[in-house]
Amino acid sequence: MSRKPPPHLKWLRRLPKDLQQALRDLPEPLQDAVHDAVAARNPLCRPRLYTQDWLEELYHEAISAAWEAQQHYDSGRGCSLYRWGLRVIGQRLQVFCDGVWAAARRECDYPCDEETGEEVEFPDPCATDEIEESLLESVVREALQELGGLDAQIGVWYLFEELSEREIAKRLGVSQPAVSKRLKGILAYVWRHMGVEGMEGGGQKGRKRGQTG
Repeated sequence: MSRKPPPHLKWLRRLPKDLQQALRDLPEPLQDAVHDAVAARNPLCRPRLYTQDWLEELYHEAISAAWEAQQHYDSGRGCSLYRWGLRVIGQRLQVFCDGVWAAARRECDYPCDEETGEEVEFPDPCATDEIEESLLESVVREALQELGGLDAQIGVWYLFEELSEREIAKRLGVSQPAVSKRLKGILAYVWRHMGVEGMEGGGQKGRKRGQTG
């Protein structure tokens, strides 16, 4: 089954070049944290004040928070740079979005249900699909970050860059069966991290974080 590209690949093309460069200047774990934190805010649902540039505003806030997270990161606390960045960026976006949406509500009240008085929601199936995919990607990336080392790189090649086992083996200068065996362990770790049982490789136990053999 073919995998859809993550939505941020499409979003990046809409950003100004200086913002794209600022994002590329961040360490890769923080780049991933920026994308995942923005996706979690549902950028396809725009407040009226930011109809044309909501995505740009979200990335601007997220990148600023990512630089702040990098300056205050302490690896000795046992938290990965990705998790730390996701926490800091998520908190910044929460405050920013709460303020923007509060202003939007004051400008134009949302329609409410006559019986319950609750705001009426207008679901967008396409937007929901993209959000779910982004959140799933976030969980998978977090699992790979925990694995670390070569296992994490192989996982990224296979799951996100869609390289075949043969292509990965060629990059590493090893046999395809060796890559296949290693992938089973990597995928088993990811499935367990996601709470999924019974997937391929799920029966292997004892794989530890960062294990490379």
